[in-house]
Amino acid sequence: MVSFESIANVVQAVFLKPLWCVWKRKKIEMLYANSNQKWTVGERRVWCAVLFTGCMCLYMSRNGLPQSMVAISADVKWDKHQSGVVLSSFFWGYLATQVLGGYLSDRYGGEHILWMSASIWSVLTGILPYFVTESGVAVILLRIITGAFQGVHYPAMSSLLTAHINEQDRTFYFGIVCAGSHIGTVFSGSIVGALIFHFGWHSVFYVLGLLGFIWSSSFRSLLMSKQFGRWSSASSPAVDHPMSLSNVGSTPVPWRRIFTTPAILAIFTAHLSGLFFFNVLINWSPTYFHEMFPDSPSWLYNTLPWLCNAASSVGSGYLCNKWLSAGSDITRVRKFFVGISLLGPSVGLAVLAFSAHSFTSALLCVSFVTLCHGASSAGTIANPSDVAPDCAGSVFGIMNMLGALEGLMAVYLAGHILHTYNDWNTVYMLSAVVSTFGGAIFVMFGSGNKVL
Repeated sequence: MVSFESIANVVQAVFLKPLWCVWKRKKIEMLYANSNQKWTVGERRVWCAVLFTGCMCLYMSRNGLPQSMVAISADVKWDKHQSGVVLSSFFWGYLATQVLGGYLSDRYGGEHILWMSASIWSVLTGILPYFVTESGVAVILLRIITGAFQGVHYPAMSSLLTAHINEQDRTFYFGIVCAGSHIGTVFSGSIVGALIFHFGWHSVFYVLGLLGFIWSSSFRSLLMSKQFGRWSSASSPAVDHPMSLSNVGSTPVPWRRIFTTPAILAIFTAHLSGLFFFNVLINWSPTYFHEMFPDSPSWLYNTLPWLCNAASSVGSGYLCNKWLSAGSDITRVRKFFVGISLLGPSVGLAVLAFSAHSFTSALLCVSFVTLCHGASSAGTIANPSDVAPDCAGSVFGIMNMLGALEGLMAVYLAGHILHTYNDWNTVYMLSAVVSTFGGAIFVMFGSGNKVL
């Protein structure tokens, strides 16, 4: 039997001890975490490749459960209500650490937060099958903890990119890095079915957990290397920085203004609206296609929509970068891409609800929705670095925390509607209404100018 002391020792060895080492041995690194030193083109490429891969592993781990839910439910006899509770439990932990992750990243450097959190959530992913077969309550608790460690990823990444990439190039690199999450969804969707068929659903989590742990271990090794370490947000010698001790962390986060500024509230509203339908699709679309079109190939509906999402993410970032370099007004550019990412999906979801009567038409509708949603990388995802560059990680953390709360509600609500009424049309029309509302609010009140 596993004792409390053994669990505490593992936590200390894997997380607390490395954190203390970073705090004690690398004070000089944390001292300059907020340096304005920008990466060169070569450094950007290296960092973006690493962060792109990290987002891939993150989303492969995150999507393993919903993409395996049909097989798991059949094995352990979960109904849609129980499946919805398990799927939505992830967001309880996810929303709890968003602001904390952004705040710590703004102060101490996002790279340390990234590798330490990844080392934990990858292990939790790998041990999930044991808890599924033992206790439903244990699965819920494990998913909450996994969500908590994954919750710091995007705020840390946003803080890191905002600090070290120039404003005119930032959207393009945001688009590339965020595309990693969509490619991760594609990869997991393409291998989950094969793993379940050949080795059972347990193997999905062993493989995805191992991939995440390999990335976190590789990232940590790179951070400790001299060549890569000098590119981190907190590793250059003190003599290379014009900062003084008195400047470090001297700017407090304006919490009250964050929650009272219309432009920032518009970002929150738009982001929440986008995540509502996004989380419904990513968690429930495999079940939708399995029930409505049981003979359809799972690899196709688990990959094509997210390939479209990834292509749109990179393409919109590139196009946005071109427009801004040509002198286009940043507010108009942001509103254009937010409009595409929210108003476009509302049309696709409405068509999916009432006019998609074949597998091909349903797949095209879902792919259209995800294609439009990819434009958010040039909209709400990049907008916090425009309006609040000095505390972008904190703003992004709040934005994602609220989005996670709504994601929890959306996934659970969809499960409740399906369990009670078995009505997919209501789920998709509700998502369309929420998306339209968020797009309208941002068009009216959104901004691309610095307000904090």
